[in-house]
Amino acid sequence: MEIISVNIQKGGCGKTTTCQVLAEILGKEFDKNVLCVDMDPQCNLTAAAGINLLEYQEKNLLGLLKEEYPIQDCIAESEYYDIIPGSLNLTDADTIFNNVISKETLLKDALAPAASAYDIIIIDTPPSLNVLASMALTACTKVIIPCLADYFAMMGLNQLFGRISQIKKKLNPDLSLEGILLVKYGGRANLDKAVVDGLDDMAKRMETKVFNTKVRERVKLREAQSQQQSVIDYPDTKDVVADYRELLKEIELK
Repeated sequence: MEIISVNIQKGGCGKTTTCQVLAEILGKEFDKNVLCVDMDPQCNLTAAAGINLLEYQEKNLLGLLKEEYPIQDCIAESEYYDIIPGSLNLTDADTIFNNVISKETLLKDALAPAASAYDIIIIDTPPSLNVLASMALTACTKVIIPCLADYFAMMGLNQLFGRISQIKKKLNPDLSLEGILLVKYGGRANLDKAVVDGLDDMAKRMETKVFNTKVRERVKLREAQSQQQSVIDYPDTKDVVADYRELLKEIELK
C-alpha cells in the first residue's frame, strides 16, 4: 500500500486540491480504495469532501491520534474516497502531543489497522513544519511538494527538505521524495521560467525532480470545492483534471 503525503509549509499552494483530485481520479477511474487524511486544522479537505464537521467533533483525526477512538469509527465516506475528518483543535497539536513519547509515529501506528482495506492513503498536511507534518512524513512512503511559481513559495523549501532528510535518516528510511509539483501555473515566460530554473537546482540538490506536469489555474476548480462537489465531475475543470492524470503517470504507484 502506498501512503502519499502532500507537504509544503505555506498556504495557498494547492495541497488540498492535489489531495482531492488525485483521490477522485484514483477512486473513480482506477477503481482504487482510497483513504484521505485531513491533518490541516483548516479542515478544507474535509469540507470539500462534503463532510459535516459537526458530525465528527470527536471521532476525527485528533480523536484517533489521541487513541480515544479506533480508526474504523473515525472514517467518513464521500463519493469516490473515504476520509478521516480533520479537527479545528489540531491547531494546538504541538502542545497536545508535546509530552508523548515517539509522537512522530502516532499517525503511522493509527493507520496500520486500515492497511488491508485501502490501496492508497493520501495525507493533506498543515501549512507548517509542526509535529503533524513530522507525523505525516514518518507515516508515508512518498512525498509530493506542490509549489507556486513564485519566489516566496520557494523560500521555505530548504527547511522542508531538511525535515524530510531528518525523518528519512532517523524514522522512515523508505520515504521517497517524488518531486516538486508546480501548481496554479500561468506560463508567464520570464518570471515562471526563472522560478522553474531555481526549483530545478533545488530539486537536484535533494536528488529529486520538478515534475514535467504543471497544474493550471482554474476558477471553476475553487467553485467546485466551495460547493462541496467533486472536481472531476464539475463543468470546465477537465484540463486541470487532465493535468493531475499526467502527474499520476509520473508517480510510480505500487
